[in-house]
Amino acid sequence: MLSRMAESLYWIGRYVERAEQTARLTEATFRHTIAMGSTPEAESRRDRHWAALLAIVGEHPAFPPGTPVDEESVPGHLIFSAENANSIVECIARARDNARTMRHQVATEMWEALNRFHLDVKRPGRRRAAAAGAESTTRFCRSIVDFSQLLQGITDSTMPREEGWYFLQAGKFLERAEWTARTLDVNYRLVVGDAKRGDRFALAAAADDPQPWGTLLRSLSAYESYHRIESRGIEPSAVVELLILSPVLPRSIRFSIDQVDVALAHITEQAPSYNGSEPMPGASTESEARREVGRLHAEFAYQRLDDLLDQGLHASLLDIQRRCYRVGDLVEDEFFAHRPLTAQEAMA
Repeated sequence: MLSRMAESLYWIGRYVERAEQTARLTEATFRHTIAMGSTPEAESRRDRHWAALLAIVGEHPAFPPGTPVDEESVPGHLIFSAENANSIVECIARARDNARTMRHQVATEMWEALNRFHLDVKRPGRRRAAAAGAESTTRFCRSIVDFSQLLQGITDSTMPREEGWYFLQAGKFLERAEWTARTLDVNYRLVVGDAKRGDRFALAAAADDPQPWGTLLRSLSAYESYHRIESRGIEPSAVVELLILSPVLPRSIRFSIDQVDVALAHITEQAPSYNGSEPMPGASTESEARREVGRLHAEFAYQRLDDLLDQGLHASLLDIQRRCYRVGDLVEDEFFAHRPLTAQEAMA
């Protein structure tokens, strides 16, 4: 597979997942804050939650200076802003542009779904309707989630399980691991503060108010799964353990890292043997991207919640994010040609 095509599929996976996660968290923030009331204290709490959402998506530095951080300005920046490269409509546009450059490599149904939804969200009438109020915005966010899940279903049903498929999966699940780590980290600090008396004490004290933890589970489509796996009510320590260490929850960090490991294993070790193609640049058992993911995979397989709490939950989640960023950088460096190829490489 040409590295240009592999890169396009990898970024389609990342952009669509990024759009879905932004939509999920924006919807969850609306639903959580709308019931807080209208007192000055409630207004302040609401603004803290919207500021936390900006921190989760990494947009605090890019947010227009002097603009109030509230439910009026933050959703528009995260959903529609053309100046925000990570806004929902921009992510969908970039995913669509990547698909357009390689239409012969993806199924017609996949291209049509991306193109149709891109054209829909670009319509001025659709934007005006979505920005008409909290209820309209949450409906729009739900349509983004539905689109992402539709596209994943089409992809699962139409793409051959070859290198391109695994690059798309690597992008999707690497993005998901980063987002789950950031979401859990920011929400944890928002609920418990600095945890000066230790994470175990902070988690035990936070059990007095289960609502923020229920909202966190819902934002990651884990609420029903939590209650199927856990016989007890919502307990913060159990929520944290599920979202980080569950091997079966599709949005847990461990599950996502496992899927990235599987994808890179097929790309680096198995793809040339089962489809007769030449190995990708950097595709070997010496791949540093594969090594880094393999280390994370092995650590999660034997990790316990107590280990994370001993290290400090915030420090542990930051370390996971940094290592995910490193994996992304290594994938870019090893598999995608961002420099002119030598004659020998071009002929290989």
